[in-house]
Amino acid sequence: MTDKPRPRAATRTGVRKAPTAAARRDGAEAAARADREPARRGRVDLTAPIDDEQLVEEAELTPLPSARVAIWETAAAPLSQARAAVVAQGYEVLIAGAGAGALAEVGARLSGDPAPDVVVVALPGGEAVLDAARALAPRRPVLVAAVPGAGRIAAERAHAAGADLVALRPHEPERLGPVLFAAAKLAAERGEMLTVRGTEARLRDRLERFGHADTVTGFQQLEFFQRVLELELKRARRYGYPLSVCLLRQVDPPRAATIKRDLRVRAAAAVASAIRDIDMPVELPPDRFLVLLPYTDADGAALVAQRIVAAVAAHPPVRAAGADLRAHVTAGVSGITAGTDVSFARLMRDAGAALRAAEDAGEPVMIV
Repeated sequence: MTDKPRPRAATRTGVRKAPTAAARRDGAEAAARADREPARRGRVDLTAPIDDEQLVEEAELTPLPSARVAIWETAAAPLSQARAAVVAQGYEVLIAGAGAGALAEVGARLSGDPAPDVVVVALPGGEAVLDAARALAPRRPVLVAAVPGAGRIAAERAHAAGADLVALRPHEPERLGPVLFAAAKLAAERGEMLTVRGTEARLRDRLERFGHADTVTGFQQLEFFQRVLELELKRARRYGYPLSVCLLRQVDPPRAATIKRDLRVRAAAAVASAIRDIDMPVELPPDRFLVLLPYTDADGAALVAQRIVAAVAAHPPVRAAGADLRAHVTAGVSGITAGTDVSFARLMRDAGAALRAAEDAGEPVMIV
């Protein structure tokens, strides 16, 4: 006789064994001693249970943002001060210029490679640089207007010039440093947003294509079919239901070169008429169809395949060269039973092997 497993209770740190008889006895004696001792006032109970909701996960801090900075100033002295503040903050000075002669050079460098993340421009005088930077939207740098004065007046001047942030002149590292940090953070967030928007645009384009069925057969696009099949495979593994695919090859009669498109449309219509609402067909040019059959084992899929073969053969013919021409299909079926772990590639490989076997044997349908 085997010993029965001892009961175990799950804890936060794993599995804890139930206390032995000796441990229970020691615990009872300790409890009795505690009852005989006077209670200690002010003692904090450290054994209070902690709910999961009280546990707060701390996210790891991201590294400080880096930035490439372009500077334009009215004269050499304030330019040197601004450059020193940028370097002190740990950022790279990509280009720096002073005076009217440097306006065009700094403005042209904004669209170079690599482009600056932040542009510090003195006002008045640097409006042309700000205009050139804004023209680079949506991938424009963060614009910092360096203006004399203080408070709201300085902010209004910067805002009127189209800047994102304002820095007060004369430049001092203690004042310009925090503004540069804010500009670098803003530039990093803009870059992330542009990446997200680009990804969203690509996804929307794919969804748009997915939403439009093939213009010849009316079937969904292959990429969409693959996504659905992969999703159905995951569901089949998780919930334990069968799944099958049916691979069909269309065989056209002789003298059908001029009516191949018409035969393809007729064959596709026959396939669609023979499958269920839950089945999904897709076209595999130039001569194959693939049908996904969820909640269906291989034997059930073979019955559907036989129905498809019969429907294609019985579909209205195409009249050409004084003759009625019909396409025919041969089918290969593969499937997974409940609980079987299989990949999309394996399912397709097995269906292809079944189709070749059917063609070699001259059979309409074969199963792997």
